[in-house]
Amino acid sequence: MPSLIINTNLPRAKIPQDFLSKATEMMSKQIGKPSKYITICVHPDLIMSHGGSDDPCASVHVTSIGKLGPDVNKDHSANIGSFIHETLKIPMDRFYIQFNDLLPSNVGYNGTTF
Repeated sequence: MPSLIINTNLPRAKIPQDFLSKATEMMSKQIGKPSKYITICVHPDLIMSHGGSDDPCASVHVTSIGKLGPDVNKDHSANIGSFIHETLKIPMDRFYIQFNDLLPSNVGYNGTTF
């Protein structure tokens, strides 16, 4: 159930065609969960700024049941941040990554919870 949600002011045309598949593969390796459970969502063309500037920026949210926490989030931040920088060309100092470790009972899937 890991998810990667990227809110950005980049135009849709600047999001590579293969971004969703590459992001799914990266998240599967980074979080250590099967690709079939990973959701990637990109919201482009937003009116947004970072530090008062409307240069390319993003707000990134990573959620998962487990596999997140103080002992691993620095590694996640480095690798997910590098991926976003390399694929979307957004400087790493132009986005924050928020991590949210969810309780299994708070995530619904296929008519039940985890």
